[in-house]
Amino acid sequence: MRKLPPVGTPLQVAEMAAALRAGPEALTQLAEALAERVPSYKVWLFGSGRAALGALLAALRTVSSRTRVIVPAYTCWSVPAAIVRTGLRVVPADVRPGDIDYDMERLSRLDWSDVLAVISPNLFGLPGDLTRLQGLAEAHDAVMIDDAAQALGASLRGAPVGSFGLAGIASFGRGKNMTALGGGAAFVRDDDLVMAMDNVADQWRNEPPPPGWNVAAKGAAMRLALHPQLFGAAAMMPGVTVGRTVYEPNFPTPALGPARAAVALRMLDRLDRLNQRRGQLAEVMDRYLGQSKAIVLPKARSGAVPSWLRRPILMQEPARRDELLTALQNGGIGATAMYPAPVHKIDDLAPDLDLRGAPFAGAERLASSLIALPLVEGWRQEDMQRLARIVTATLGRMKADRWV
Repeated sequence: MRKLPPVGTPLQVAEMAAALRAGPEALTQLAEALAERVPSYKVWLFGSGRAALGALLAALRTVSSRTRVIVPAYTCWSVPAAIVRTGLRVVPADVRPGDIDYDMERLSRLDWSDVLAVISPNLFGLPGDLTRLQGLAEAHDAVMIDDAAQALGASLRGAPVGSFGLAGIASFGRGKNMTALGGGAAFVRDDDLVMAMDNVADQWRNEPPPPGWNVAAKGAAMRLALHPQLFGAAAMMPGVTVGRTVYEPNFPTPALGPARAAVALRMLDRLDRLNQRRGQLAEVMDRYLGQSKAIVLPKARSGAVPSWLRRPILMQEPARRDELLTALQNGGIGATAMYPAPVHKIDDLAPDLDLRGAPFAGAERLASSLIALPLVEGWRQEDMQRLARIVTATLGRMKADRWV
């Protein structure tokens, strides 16, 4: 049976070949290309997006005595892991499920005392209300870090996601908008922070990078595994983990290395085409799903150009989320529930939480309601039709209570 993977972009042969012949100049070329793409004074390259975030926070600690970082109460678990790795405390702030963004009214009333930084959401490639968030950060003498880990190539009113605030990050992980099978970048637009980053960056890339043959081999294996005819078997192989979320503050910090930089540089050349294709898939998917009154389809805000990574849908009745999720997975659609819990319910994070923003009803509703649908290569019309049939058969066509 055909099974669509939940996320992932197969590397092309030219990208794998670039990993094999890469030289150190690839690192400089990638940093320069990223600085042009996301306007920055300087770009640093790391082995992961969480290392890039950790380095930024460590640099900020050298120029400020503040110790708190505001994060969306529903976000990737790598974000609080990087914060804790730097010895800072995590301040979750509630979100609006329908926007998958901060509840800005509540955020504006939050106690910002001792807040060092606030991190933007931009989940699934949907730009948040970044101008307003930047204004709040500036009003409270905090630094906004614009997280483009899932939104590289997206924009808001013509400005690239990642370029708001004094700093930003990107990720080149296997499931991101463009992949180098790992890696990340930090963007800085402040002279003092540039100097601080120069002093700490190497501490966050202190392990050897993977060699070119390793990157090329993993790229070839991923290309095969992501094929809809092979993904089902590949996902059951020993040691293969798909969609697993782990809270891991003691994550490794290898350097990016020339091989992954060369892959990222080539992927950057086709990023817009990849984002456009995923956007087209999302539009088609919305036409097939738009008749169901049992789900909500979050939309991009006015003035935003999303870089759809996956298509999030929200259940009107959260109690039926797992029923639909199981039906989709059994039907060959690589749907996931994304993160298993909101930030304030990560057990191992409890000692490092500052819960001044409680309660978190929006984040809890989002965590219990959300299904992420894949926007991967290999979709066919019959797959879209099967998706619509599964949703209708599972949830029916009855109109549910209006989303709150």
